[in-house]
Amino acid sequence: MKGFGDQVKSKKKLNYYLTEKKYNQILNEAIKNHSSGNLTEASKYYQYLIEDGFKDERVFNNYGMILLNSGDLRQARIFISKVIELNPKDDVAYSNLGGILKELGELKEAELLIRKAIELNPKNSTTYLNLGGILQDLGKLEEAELSARKAIEIKSDYADAYLNLGVILKDLGKLQEAELSYLKAIEIKPNYAEAYFNLSLIELLQGNYQSGFENYEFRLIGDKPSINQGSLKIQRKDNKLFDKGEKLLIVSEQGLGDTLQYMRYIPYLRNKGLKISFCAHQKLHSLIKSSGIDQNPLTLKDAREVKEGKWIPLLSLPRYLEINSTKTIISEPYIFSTNQLKKKWEKILSKEKRPIIGINWQGNPKAEKKGLNGRSLPLETFAILTKNKNFKFLSLQKGFGSEQLNNCSFLNQFVECQLDINNTWDFLENAAIVENCDLIITSDTSIAHLAGGLGKATWLLLQHIPEWRWGLERENTLWYPSMRLFRQKDRNNWQEVMERVSIAITKEITK
Repeated sequence: MKGFGDQVKSKKKLNYYLTEKKYNQILNEAIKNHSSGNLTEASKYYQYLIEDGFKDERVFNNYGMILLNSGDLRQARIFISKVIELNPKDDVAYSNLGGILKELGELKEAELLIRKAIELNPKNSTTYLNLGGILQDLGKLEEAELSARKAIEIKSDYADAYLNLGVILKDLGKLQEAELSYLKAIEIKPNYAEAYFNLSLIELLQGNYQSGFENYEFRLIGDKPSINQGSLKIQRKDNKLFDKGEKLLIVSEQGLGDTLQYMRYIPYLRNKGLKISFCAHQKLHSLIKSSGIDQNPLTLKDAREVKEGKWIPLLSLPRYLEINSTKTIISEPYIFSTNQLKKKWEKILSKEKRPIIGINWQGNPKAEKKGLNGRSLPLETFAILTKNKNFKFLSLQKGFGSEQLNNCSFLNQFVECQLDINNTWDFLENAAIVENCDLIITSDTSIAHLAGGLGKATWLLLQHIPEWRWGLERENTLWYPSMRLFRQKDRNNWQEVMERVSIAITKEITK
């Protein structure tokens, strides 16, 4: 019996050995494909191993990271969590999971996980860098700065840490230090596109337009360019000389507000004798037509079929036209709705006998994640203005943030036709609504550019360190002569801003 037992044991051992060998072969193939960038094949191998019941943290981690990089955050969360289950002392897994939760918006939980990773391994510079990013999103900028500096202390040639430190310092208003941090990142990594781009934002903010617009071109390079140049069949225009009769495809990029701001230059170039085709977001097509910007605007699909001429990114036009802090070329109104729509909303809103103030308070949360955090404000911040009962609010908020109307404490001060306005999504119709308001008060969103381009009286609410286009000190802007800027004096202090706005309304609107 003993021998039989030994025989059975030997057989089991042999089967286990063969299984282990096969497993290692499959894992090696997975890692080989993963390393070479063949993620589809790598995923198949990882999935096979997981489904077959093998519990190896490398499998779950690698597959989780593939899911993360593909944007499947929730599935990535499941597999990276499995790594921690298998190895509770894996600091990298805690750090990766923290990064996933950051992207999912679960910032407090993300912070706890990252701090656990630091507890397990206090010498990992990447973990401190990740913590800094989370603390920044939480608004804990001073702590974020310390964390980024700790990453640099551990790894003195850490270009990414210098980049992130620069972003944090900019948000803190330490602009010179931020600039030096970006330059250090570039010194370590000479072709660091993201560092050059962030440097450009500092330069432009301080009025150094020449160097700023040159470095702003780096937004088109790097891991996440603002536009996929390879999708176009024609070459990009390199020189700044425009020849009469030259065919140009101008392609919009980034947000709707950027398009609204820069499309002013298209009629100008057309009047110079250039043959312009304009590719823009379809949401703006009707407005582009009514404004005389372009009677046949293209979609990106259309732009990919253009075979003649050259193309220019829309946001590069200030560089080509050599725009500076005293020269915007186009300052008069250049956006127009239709007479029919203007009359329609004039009739609807004429029922209100008091002045109408159109308001907008929140931009796209995705843009907030890209460095514009802090530009939006809660609707309830406007409550202080309702001490004055001699006007009516009209909400211009669409999509993100509009749900705040459901719990608004001053709904009685909104126009009676607010529900009708909530159901209007076309920018052309929104332009007509804006034109029929007495004043627009808005945070830094596309509505600001729409109202400014219409020449409508607009009060723009700006965070302590705003986007570069608004500069640092002026109460007005060359981009939109009808616009007045109300700046935060202290970071995150919207209350004081609204107190000034309230006084101005009483003096100038309801006097």
